[in-house]
Amino acid sequence: MNLVVTITVCLALAVVLGTDVFFTVVGRTALARASASAMLEVMAHLHAVADRRMPLFGVAGLLGTGLLVALGPQVRVLAIVSLGAQLLWLALYLTIAKPINEQMVSAMRRGSEAHDARALQSRWDSILIYRSTLLGISLGTLLLALTREG
Repeated sequence: MNLVVTITVCLALAVVLGTDVFFTVVGRTALARASASAMLEVMAHLHAVADRRMPLFGVAGLLGTGLLVALGPQVRVLAIVSLGAQLLWLALYLTIAKPINEQMVSAMRRGSEAHDARALQSRWDSILIYRSTLLGISLGTLLLALTREG
């Protein structure tokens, strides 16, 4: 049971980590080369879709890791570390990224230019390395837990 839960959680977290790493490595640079209006339009559409669909993976990661904390004495410490990293990631998302996402989507839906679109994107980008690192820690500790379960 723990093995299936751990693998499922790892796959869910890998989706979110892959998204954050992509934007850390590729998206940031590509968006900096686009015009402010093009950048705003693309990112607003991405946020509008992602903020509806990506929580499935994050919730699966949190709930599954919480289950491992409750059920897996042999991996409890690793699961607690993983859960803590996920909760820190969530705090960064809720306090910094999500409000920016909402501002960009709102500007796009109004059909207006956000005069501070570059500043918003820069602030959003500024936490990517932290988000990627936290999810890397979370996923890494769960992968280590897999070696202890099998």
